[in-house]
Parts: sequence; C-alpha cells; structure tokens
Amino acid sequence: MKRIIAIAFICIALGAPAFSDPSKAQAKGSTTTIQLAGKPADGPMGLGIFLGQPTGVTFEIDLSATSWVDFKAAWSLGGKNGSALLLQGNYEYAFPALFAIEEATFTPFFGVGAFIGVSTGDVALGVRVPGGISYRFRNFPLELFIEAGLDVYLFPAFALDGSGGLGARYRF
Repeated sequence: MKRIIAIAFICIALGAPAFSDPSKAQAKGSTTTIQLAGKPADGPMGLGIFLGQPTGVTFEIDLSATSWVDFKAAWSLGGKNGSALLLQGNYEYAFPALFAIEEATFTPFFGVGAFIGVSTGDVALGVRVPGGISYRFRNFPLELFIEAGLDVYLFPAFALDGSGGLGARYRF
C-alpha cells in the first residue's frame, strides 16, 4: 500500500507541470506576500501547528514574492530521555504557480536552516535542508503544507537524520 501511495505521489508531482498555466504566474514587482494563482495571500505572516517530527508550533514571515523565513518550536515534557526542546529556523525559496491542477495552485519550496535541540543533559546543533509543497486557500486565510528535511547534526557528534510532517497556518 505504501508503494502505491508513493508511486501515485511521484506521478502527480511529475505530471503536474503539464497542467500549469503560465498566465497564472506571479506578478513582477510584488514584494509583500507570496502570490498564488495571481492573487495575494491574506497576509505576510502565518501561525499554526506542525504535526510530525517535530510536533509543535510554526511561524512564518514572507520576505518577498518567492521567499520566507519559517520557525518551529517543539517540546516534550516526558519520555525516556526526559524533557526536550527543539527549535528550527529556515530560509525557504518558493516556486509559485509551478504546479496547478485546475484552479488549485501548489507552491513547491526548498531551503536551508539551522536547529538546536536541548534535552536533559544534552545539547545538539546542526543544519537542515527542508523542502516541501504549500497550498494557500484563496478565500480563507489558511495555508496547508507538507515538509521533509535532511538534518545534519554537527555537535556533539556528526550524524544524519530526517524530519518532516504536515502543517497548517492561519495567515494574517
């Protein structure tokens, strides 16, 4: 079943550019919000939840029509490792109007960022390379997104890991 879902997702991702309409591309000179389907989003900021690894809250600020900064904070107050806090910050670059299915426009993005993890007796620092796809509703101030990232731990020891999940943000 997982293979079927993965194959379907790959087929949709590879075939979606065939449905895109170049006339719906973003207007030049717009610098306040990311534009989807030729209309500006409801606001340059978003606050919401992120479910996955890590699970926590997310905040985003649009820097231009094709970039934003994204912050996540997650915490655990119990478990075998005790209490833990994880903070992530990412600069992300978007490709608006690249994927369109009928009237729905999806915005793929990728970026670079850093993270710090603090748990009982341990501190971890590293860099990450996130990527994903975002969808902002036209008539409602909501953004849905899916993200996956490669995490490179630099301290206390070099290690590779992954993170990702689903998120929703209220745009204002």
